Amino acid sequence: MLKLDKIDRAYELIKSSIRRTPLLRSEVIERKISSVHPIYFKLENLQYTGSFKARGALNKLLSVREKAKANGVITASAGNHAQGLAFHCQRLGIKAKIVMPEGTPLVKVNSTKQWGAEIVFFGDSYQEAAQRALEIQKKENLEYIHAFDDEDVIAGQGTIAIEILEDLPTAKVLVAPIGGGGLLAGVGSYFKSKVKDAKVFAVQASGCSNFLPSLEAGKPVSLQTINTIADGIAVKRMGDLPFEICKAIVDDTILVTDEEISAGVLWLLENERLFAEGCGGAAIAAVLQSPEIVTGPTVVIISGGNLDVTLLARIIERGLVKTGRLIMLDVLIPDQPGSLHRLLQVFADLKASIIQIKHERVFESVSLKDVYTTISAETQGPDHVQKIRQALAEKGWEAKFH
Repeated sequence: MLKLDKIDRAYELIKSSIRRTPLLRSEVIERKISSVHPIYFKLENLQYTGSFKARGALNKLLSVREKAKANGVITASAGNHAQGLAFHCQRLGIKAKIVMPEGTPLVKVNSTKQWGAEIVFFGDSYQEAAQRALEIQKKENLEYIHAFDDEDVIAGQGTIAIEILEDLPTAKVLVAPIGGGGLLAGVGSYFKSKVKDAKVFAVQASGCSNFLPSLEAGKPVSLQTINTIADGIAVKRMGDLPFEICKAIVDDTILVTDEEISAGVLWLLENERLFAEGCGGAAIAAVLQSPEIVTGPTVVIISGGNLDVTLLARIIERGLVKTGRLIMLDVLIPDQPGSLHRLLQVFADLKASIIQIKHERVFESVSLKDVYTTISAETQGPDHVQKIRQALAEKGWEAKFH
């Protein structure tokens, strides 16, 4: 567990140069999961550069300021740490070089560039980018600012907990995403030290779960592959220091799928008008999927808001599918006038909006007298979908839902 005085000192150093983010109570999610306890969102998606990473980056920069000013700094990042570091480097007059994986979302690349950092693209993952950054660091004698495996960085992230407990002294439960581990190591350390009987829950994407296997092995392990839309926590291996801290403070780890993450992002947009990236959606998904973790006043960290708009479009679609509001089904109908009209009348009667219709006569194994019809439609949710199923069956249409 990180010492409290280190986090307290970090806050005194950085508080004038960071944004004190709001702690928003969400009566909507309380009602959604029938919670008898209040639930709050710590909105780090509203932090400078759209992520909590600006805190840790600044605290580390201040500890190495003189050497950094002389030679410059370098880091590897999938985007959020890069932006936070570049932002504060520009403020402090420090040259910054960032190594990013090739697939880094465009919104994070452009946001980093606007703060004057030099960007080098390398590799398909954070780990490959980090290895390249270390090679450049040695060659050019730059100061390396690690994204999460560093005491000063962790202490900077821990300052979030100071604000949480000043705004909500009665907080008992903390829910936060975990990737490299720096956020939860810092915030969890302070929270557990200050709150009696505190509960800390780590949230990971099922396609990038490095913490649970590390706990089983007793040390950080490297995943062979990762696959998640939550790029902010898409790390093959968590840091050594964050792992040692997190294994001592985390009460349980919750895995969420990309479909659940998408639904979480969509839920925030629709219900709280909040724009969050995948890791923020993951934390919401954990509460929606595991409401039993809310055993007292609960704080959910919405850790970032840097979401590429093209990915947002796919997330919205996937979230709509997950919640039963976007459906696709196949129906075999007679290839004769009026058949399609009678089929679509079912949707019209139930006020389901047709998005797309596709007829296939050639490539599917159907009779020459039939046509294979695929329909995409918007619905009002699972109950509405069930009514559509029943109505189609009553009319004699055999529908196969995707």
